[in-house]
Amino acid sequence: MSDTQNDRLHQIQEELASILEERLTALSQLMQTTEATTRRIISADIELERHRLNQERFEAERAQLEGTIDGTRARAEEARKQHGALLAEKEQLEKEVEKRERETRELDTEVERNRERIGSLEAEAVTLREENSNLRTKVKTLEENIVRMQRLKEELMSSVTGLAQQLRQASGTE
Repeated sequence: MSDTQNDRLHQIQEELASILEERLTALSQLMQTTEATTRRIISADIELERHRLNQERFEAERAQLEGTIDGTRARAEEARKQHGALLAEKEQLEKEVEKRERETRELDTEVERNRERIGSLEAEAVTLREENSNLRTKVKTLEENIVRMQRLKEELMSSVTGLAQQLRQASGTE
């Protein structure tokens, strides 16, 4: 029975280790995704800065090139659209980062719960081992008591038989 308990405990520990490994793998993948998203945000910020500088350059050219004002306005408008699209993408990426951070916190909480569960299972395993050891000691003590009782019974039976023979001899001689 203790082998079954030990096997079950070992099986539970393996399952917990497997679950923990899966969670750690998922967390690692999530961190990689978050890093890539952060890189895209930084890239978008750099791109935004580049567009801002382009816009300033366009404005300076417009002052110099009064005759090409319509063309410059069209390019500036395009830059604004790109800027808006990048801002929208940045906001979307920020929302994605917030979502990933939330998921990371949830996973951290789940990992902590799993650690606590593992701790309680380990404590339970120690308790069960101690209880198993105590029961083995008790069984051994009871077996020793049974052997002593059997010997005592044999001694008493031998003594009764001896007394019965003495009684017969005593009653036969009288």
